[in-house]
Amino acid sequence: MKQLLFVYNPKAGRQRAKTMLSDVLTVFAQEGYQITVRPTLGPGDATQVVADTAAHYDRVVCCGGDGTLNETVGGLLSLPREERPVLGYIPAGTTNDFSRNINLPRSTQELARVACGGVPRSIDVGDLGGRQFLYIAAFGLFTDVSYSTPQASKNLLGHLAYVLQGAGRLVNFPSYQVKVTTDQGLEVEGEFIYGMVSNTVSIGGMVNLPRDLVCLDDGQFEALLIRTPKTAKDWQSILTALTTQKLPEDGSVVGFTCSQAHFTSPKPLAWTVDGEFGGDYTDLTISNRSRVLTIACGN
Repeated sequence: MKQLLFVYNPKAGRQRAKTMLSDVLTVFAQEGYQITVRPTLGPGDATQVVADTAAHYDRVVCCGGDGTLNETVGGLLSLPREERPVLGYIPAGTTNDFSRNINLPRSTQELARVACGGVPRSIDVGDLGGRQFLYIAAFGLFTDVSYSTPQASKNLLGHLAYVLQGAGRLVNFPSYQVKVTTDQGLEVEGEFIYGMVSNTVSIGGMVNLPRDLVCLDDGQFEALLIRTPKTAKDWQSILTALTTQKLPEDGSVVGFTCSQAHFTSPKPLAWTVDGEFGGDYTDLTISNRSRVLTIACGN
């Protein structure tokens, strides 16, 4: 009989994983799997459990938010490539950005069916100073909101909690002196309020990038840098660029693609990876690990 490891975060979202449990396990059983169920016990637990046991299973399915998914991926990537089972994902967090990349359905039963029997697809994974990320690494304005916003607020307010937590900073927002060089010969330097290296069509559950510009398995990141605005006109240029998804001629927003980017800054720069704190760096290389993970996708 096929073996499935089901790792779920009982605290994710509004504790949604707990309410989904019966329906999910029923579908797995109907699909012919013998199931091992493992709730996560704290930060890093999913990574350890998957690293220690996943090689013995035909499929690993994780249920939780983007952080739980990130931890599960970390465990899988610690295994030799030939020992990594296909990963299924059942989103149960607050924003669930990554689910939009793989065309997941909405109903619990359909999510479970895709997780244990969906179309396998090889995808890229990012590496930030030795730590993997599945869809985004970022610094600057609002990037610490997801890990600094209390879980109770996330559960109660959803996306609005992220906006409210960051709205109070718009008057005295921080600015960062950063230099970026890429493997494709691009060099950018200046003061920025935000920067990201991503492989996603959705950011924060609110910003959506065009699907024709984002490919999950092409070995390339989509990167964006927002310069520090000095005037109201600068702000308007930035807002227009983000709304229309067109880069302005004044250079207030810089966009590019790359497989590797090197960031340097005179002061430590705090990064997030998939919505979780990723460390402080003055010298950092972000690289694309092409097609190292296989995940079950919807049609």
